[in-house]
Amino acid sequence: MASQRNVFHLFECSKCRANVPKENIKLCGGCQKADWKDHKLICRAADGTPAPSRPPAIKVAEKIIKDDEIMGEIDGILVKAMDLEHYPERADTHAVVLTCRVASVDTTMAMERLQYFISGREPPPLPPKVPKLFIIVKASLLPNASVPKTLDDIAEKTKETYREAGLLKPGSGESVVRAIWVAEGTTGAACYCARIIIPEVIEKVATWKKPNWEGEGYLDEPISTADMIKGYNLMVMATPELKKKLTIMVSTKDS
Repeated sequence: MASQRNVFHLFECSKCRANVPKENIKLCGGCQKADWKDHKLICRAADGTPAPSRPPAIKVAEKIIKDDEIMGEIDGILVKAMDLEHYPERADTHAVVLTCRVASVDTTMAMERLQYFISGREPPPLPPKVPKLFIIVKASLLPNASVPKTLDDIAEKTKETYREAGLLKPGSGESVVRAIWVAEGTTGAACYCARIIIPEVIEKVATWKKPNWEGEGYLDEPISTADMIKGYNLMVMATPELKKKLTIMVSTKDS
């Protein structure tokens, strides 16, 4: 996949700990201030209520968008979700929403506790924290009317940076895909990124076939977004380095 560095990091809102963008080079709070008009609509601490912590999945997503290796793999999911091969204009009219969650990876502990319950014994106390693996659940499209201005600003700054570097020229065919990461079953907390997708990546994804999940090889039909997500999650589980990067320790109280 194309390796396109995400040039903007995400910083926390001091009120609700949700993420708002801030340009990587500048250290002023201008971006946070400019975003407040939109962000205050979802800032759950603005009315004086306790500020919620970010879901574990969002904490991992914040790291992912800064990792070129991982995002290079996810670019294919973005391309397929948009169907940029057939509808290149969708990059301008929609954003991709990536729903994610963290799942238990310690099957040994789960089986041991199950044996305790089966035998009628009280299992030992759970440890304070358990490892959980970040996985992508689904990808969906969000029309521009519902896209936060924050994400549009990130996309514009990304394009400006690439233009200044001579990497994004009129008529060159690159697409700027905007993505929103949300945690399954939660509201409010999210993180954003914009990806520059080169034409070669779109062409490559168009050639991929659906894996034969019940056997070997591939079927004679195009791969779907769901298949790509499944393949990505399986690849992470089978790659120790990626699995380590995408594993987070989660409090058993929140499990």
